[in-house]
Amino acid sequence: MNIVIGPPAAGKTARLLQVAKRALEDGQRVWWVGLPSQRNYIYRRATAESALLGLEFLSSQQVYYRLLAAAQALKPLLVGTGRIAYVGEALKLLEDALPSPGEARLFSRAIAEAKRYGHSADSLATTLGLKTDDSSEMARLCRVFRQYEQVKGERWDYDDFRSEALNLALAGKVNPEADVIIVDGFRELGPLEWQLYLTLSQSHELWLSLPELPPSVDTSAFNVERLSPPAQTNTVHHHLAPNPISESRWVLRALKRDLAEGLGPLELAVILPPGQLKAFSSLADEYGIPLMDETPKALADTPLGNLLLNVLELPDYPTASRLLAIPELSALANAALERNVAGREALTVLAEELGLADLWQRWLTRLEVPSDELAWAQDLTSSLPSMLGVDGNERLQDHMLERAKEASVLAKGASFRAWWAALLQETFIFERPRGGIALLTATLASGRRFTKAYVMHATEGAYSVGEKEDYFISEDVRVALTAIFGKDSDAGTALPKRFLGRDQLLFQELVSRAEVVTITYPEADQGGPLAPETDLLTASPTTSPSEASGDLQPLPALPLGSRLELANPDSYHANISTLNLGGVSIESLAFYDRCAFRFWAQQRLRDNVDDADTSQQTVWWRQLIKRLREYGTLNQVRLETLQTDFPAARHWLSAQQDALMPLSYGVYLPERRQPQAHLDAASRTGEAVTLTHFVAPGSLPDDAKSAQKAAEDVFNRRWTEQWTANYLLTERGVSSVKLVVWPVLGEPCTAHTIDYPWRRIVNKTHKVSAAYMRFQRGDTSPQPGFICRECPVFDICREGTR
Repeated sequence: MNIVIGPPAAGKTARLLQVAKRALEDGQRVWWVGLPSQRNYIYRRATAESALLGLEFLSSQQVYYRLLAAAQALKPLLVGTGRIAYVGEALKLLEDALPSPGEARLFSRAIAEAKRYGHSADSLATTLGLKTDDSSEMARLCRVFRQYEQVKGERWDYDDFRSEALNLALAGKVNPEADVIIVDGFRELGPLEWQLYLTLSQSHELWLSLPELPPSVDTSAFNVERLSPPAQTNTVHHHLAPNPISESRWVLRALKRDLAEGLGPLELAVILPPGQLKAFSSLADEYGIPLMDETPKALADTPLGNLLLNVLELPDYPTASRLLAIPELSALANAALERNVAGREALTVLAEELGLADLWQRWLTRLEVPSDELAWAQDLTSSLPSMLGVDGNERLQDHMLERAKEASVLAKGASFRAWWAALLQETFIFERPRGGIALLTATLASGRRFTKAYVMHATEGAYSVGEKEDYFISEDVRVALTAIFGKDSDAGTALPKRFLGRDQLLFQELVSRAEVVTITYPEADQGGPLAPETDLLTASPTTSPSEASGDLQPLPALPLGSRLELANPDSYHANISTLNLGGVSIESLAFYDRCAFRFWAQQRLRDNVDDADTSQQTVWWRQLIKRLREYGTLNQVRLETLQTDFPAARHWLSAQQDALMPLSYGVYLPERRQPQAHLDAASRTGEAVTLTHFVAPGSLPDDAKSAQKAAEDVFNRRWTEQWTANYLLTERGVSSVKLVVWPVLGEPCTAHTIDYPWRRIVNKTHKVSAAYMRFQRGDTSPQPGFICRECPVFDICREGTR
């Protein structure tokens, strides 16, 4: 074994890259073992100069899989949620009562720690000196541990893979595919990993880097290479911000400056405590900063998963925010927000006041779990996409149903909902983040270096490895690391102490993550004053005595990075008030009159803007009318073609052919003048003209009186026929104009018979003339109002926000 020892940023990775490249030049195969978050970083550094053949990055878990697969010794894998479910089942069998998900999670983590140090249930009980009749929590842990192993049977959890790989290595039954194994990027190794790599080094060349050697390890049999602490090659700045918002805005402005100065997104990093990530990401959108959030995502963090979680928790913990997840209950949710109420009884009373009691009760009934939990879960997950208004994601839905299966083994009714919700929050899924500036926690930043890094919210206790006393096994029963890694120690006979001062190594890492590290400390938040992390201040060799004593410099001034930071935050508006808009139809003028900007934008972005119903142009009956307008006139051959192409209208075309044949379709009036009326159909008998407008099947009621009223409403909304009637009566010498509405598949209905220019149609003609004069000037000024709520080009105009 070759061991490279050195503090953070001492050059351990650079040294091991030299080893890897030399091995690759000799035609050897190299395994590089590190944390999953280091994979892309290592590949980028290794291939910075040229491509490499034979280098493969593996996580520790992948190493175990490879060794066991090569020996054909794999067993079915039990994922993290499966462990919690099986621990819950073990507790239920032992205590004859269903445990809460939190209790099962507590036991599962304790069992995982015991197995990480090579313990079985019996060896743990022996180590702790427990008696058969012991009733302590330590004894309870051992009983649950033993029952858990029986429940899971032949399945292996992640810790079983590690133990079995070590057993195979000790038996000499493993043969790694690599010639050289490099282990890098870890702050420390557990005793089982140490023993595994020590065993592999007996048959393969193995290089291992660590900040410091495990205590009491005899290094006489190893090649130990110690790297000196680096000379101060990086610069560390410390700044005090008034509050977290000011801190975030300053860092975002700094990132925007860095990008403008030519730094690539992958050269920058932002490091934050886990609880601050979402707020920072939300604010980054305002600045247009591309972030690459690398933090693991729980299934409950996805839109579908979050919706399911809210729905599952709604019957037991009804709040306004959970009600908002269900569109049908939005009115009740808004009322609950206004009155600041929550709880089932209060919301039931509120629903009765609003007349929503039946709807609220239907949802409560729907969310009651029947005897067949899995069928109910399948129905609920399949209906989620339509509730959310998004496309379904089969992969996520499969994960949801897997968690439902695990919960169904344990619980029924309301308890099933609680367990399903808990397992959803424990399910982590891989979603490749979009490219950009790395947004990291301290753990994800470990083993990686950048050109510039910003360590934010560096307040007391914000950055820590989480050392805390165990609920089951107290510190006085645990032993020092020297007893675990000592020459005569056995990894399976002890658990190490929890408090070992590991935070200091974390602080040394944070101040060495980049060539330039900027550490910011908010002075206070909504909870009150905050204190900087003193240990993080003193971890930097460049820290001045004044900074270490608390006299931090305020944030330096930077150029503004967001439009909202301007004294006048009005956005730039291009001068598009006068444009050449071309020709126009009467009905398009009606659309133009409602909002000239929307008319122009949709005309530019879409093929056809003739009226407000352009989204419906693909409906079959519209295609039928379009074909009639293209024909102009109808004969027997064309009629038969239409019957073939539109089978839904075959019987209607046949029954109405005597009425359809005399009509002229697609009539434009006047022929050589603007604006023009584009008519569906027209016919003339002497001095009388009939104008026909086709509408959707079933648009008119069956009752004759109601049908005529609906037909009148159709023409009252349209400009085309009203303007045409006035034109024909005043300029073409027509004696009367009949306006007919004809539903496809139905009977025609006469709305009006006009024999003189009514005031209504004269006023409509004046409105057409006024709109056309604006149109000829090229006026495209927006007319904001209620129509902005459903405007498809709102994001281009933005006038509605005023």
